[in-house]
Amino acid sequence: MPIFPLKKIKLVVSDFHLGKGRHLSDGTPNLLEDFTADRQFMEFLDYHRTGAYKRAEVELIINGDFFNLLQVDYRDKFTDVITESDALHKTMSILKGHPELFDKLAEFSREPHHSVTFILGNHDPGLLWEGVQETIRWRLGGQVRFVMEAYYYEGVHIEHGNQYLADNRYDRRHYFLSKNLPEPIINLPFGSFFLIHYLNEIKKERPYIDKVYPFRMYRRWALIHDTWFAIRSALKVAVWFFKFILTPNPARHLTARQVLRILRETTVHPKLHKEAKRILLTHKNCRIVIFGHTHQHVYMRFAPGKEYFNTGTWNEKISLEVGSLGRILRLTFVQIDFDRDNVPHGSLKEWKGHTNVVEELVF
Repeated sequence: MPIFPLKKIKLVVSDFHLGKGRHLSDGTPNLLEDFTADRQFMEFLDYHRTGAYKRAEVELIINGDFFNLLQVDYRDKFTDVITESDALHKTMSILKGHPELFDKLAEFSREPHHSVTFILGNHDPGLLWEGVQETIRWRLGGQVRFVMEAYYYEGVHIEHGNQYLADNRYDRRHYFLSKNLPEPIINLPFGSFFLIHYLNEIKKERPYIDKVYPFRMYRRWALIHDTWFAIRSALKVAVWFFKFILTPNPARHLTARQVLRILRETTVHPKLHKEAKRILLTHKNCRIVIFGHTHQHVYMRFAPGKEYFNTGTWNEKISLEVGSLGRILRLTFVQIDFDRDNVPHGSLKEWKGHTNVVEELVF
């Protein structure tokens, strides 16, 4: 038992989008796997459980979209009907696809005074099921907990951010649907249906399509240089949309009017700084807000003691802007240190890791 209180540190990451691994069971590349930084994250975990961090109380907060259940098939099919058994199957596929990463995460969670907290995101709806939570606890074996809405601790507000956007917002009054169904399923947001039935198919042809920003620039480029694909994909999304709103489905809890309202409110690359500012300025004791979801790392200071961070993503992005043209992989995270008065101090950081002699190319 330490004589003096341990230093408290929170490490916040988000948007890893782990799938079934970089290669499928037959050895072919998995075009739907977005996460390729296993080695870097393993080094990150080792670093933050040794040295000065070994003598601290360290909580790793994974702020949503860690498990990419929406891009993992169930028996070779992509389905929007996510029962508990479906979610367990997909979660096990992800655990098997990244075995060394989860070994390291288990070591971290078992380290004295270290813990792991998972916050629900729109890509990992399976976390809503108790069975999935128990499976993850079993795999890690240490101090693990789950937060389904916002996490708040000593002036720090952390949540994924999808709840502020119409297309990816859960109905918190009805996380599950059971009427006219053989067993309960998750009540998915509209954006999840779009991803499962449209984007997953498009990514098989153009794996980079959801990584490109600004998307309006890519759209113009595709019309000129990839014309047939641009036309086909536009027609496909139109057909999918009309099928979605015209075909009755007990697995959906959305009316055509609700879908149209969602589309009016949707933006391709949303920003959440206004929502963060509102939280900070309307809650006197809130000093720091941390979101994920947008895949853009951000730091903003709205007033003394009122700061907003976005953790970005550990997935590769492709920028079409002149100032940052090309493929970008920034392993960003937020570290919160608490002083002796328990006041939080946040900083946006980038994990550089150790030099790797050889790295497998991903296209």
